[in-house]
Amino acid sequence: MKLYVDKSNNPNLDPTVAATVKKEKDAGNPAKIVVRGYFPNQHAHLKDYGLDSGDLLNMYDVFLGTVDMPEKIVHYRYNPEIDKTRYHLEGTDFALARAKRDGVDYGRTMIDIDLYGEQPLGQVSMLNYLDRREENVVSDIWDWRGFRSATRYYTTFGGLSHITFYNGEGKVGAQSSFMWQHLDGKGPNEWPIVQTSFEIMDYDGQHRWFDSEQTAFDYFLSNEVKKYDADLIMS
Repeated sequence: MKLYVDKSNNPNLDPTVAATVKKEKDAGNPAKIVVRGYFPNQHAHLKDYGLDSGDLLNMYDVFLGTVDMPEKIVHYRYNPEIDKTRYHLEGTDFALARAKRDGVDYGRTMIDIDLYGEQPLGQVSMLNYLDRREENVVSDIWDWRGFRSATRYYTTFGGLSHITFYNGEGKVGAQSSFMWQHLDGKGPNEWPIVQTSFEIMDYDGQHRWFDSEQTAFDYFLSNEVKKYDADLIMS
C-alpha cells in the first residue's frame, strides 16, 4: 500500500496527487490519498478524478467512522433538523435559504441555510442558528453525503469556541476547543483564536487527546502507516 499525503489543504484535492493515485489504482496497485483537514464536501470531488470514497483516507473520516457512509440527498425542505410546523421556509437563490418563525415573530429569520453549489441543488451545507440580534451563535454542518457531521459554537464576538464532531451513528465522535491567544498591546477583538484541544472518543479502540489538529495528524500518519504496512509519500 502507498499512502500519498495531499498537503494542499483544499477540499477539491491536489490534482497531481489525485492523478497519481488514479494511475496506481488503474495499474492494480493499492494506494490512497491521505488528507488532514475537515472538508464536508470533499467526497463530492473524488468523481472529478475518477476516484471513489475507498481511495480517500481523510483523518476526520477515520476518527469518526464515516469512511464508508452511504450517500443520500438531504434537500433543505426535508432536513430533519428543521421543524416545518414551527418554521416557514424561503429559498433565496441556489446557495442560500432561510427558515422564518411562525406565530407572533413571523418574518424573523431563525436559521440561515447555506447550500452546496454542487449538483443536485438544494443540499444543505450549514444550518446557521441566529439569536434575536440576528447573530450566528451555532452552526450545524452537513456532510455532502447527507448527514450532520459537526456543530460549531461561537463566542459573543463571533469567534469560534468549540466544535463537536459526530460519528456515523450521530453520536459525539470528537471535540475541539478554541480560545483567544493574548497578544500584548492588542485588544480582545484583535486576539487570534487558537486551538487548545482535540479529543477523539474512539480511534482504534482508544480515547485520545491532542493539543492540536497537527499533533493529531502526526500521530494519525504514524498509526495508519503501521496499520496498512504502507509506504508514506509526501506530496
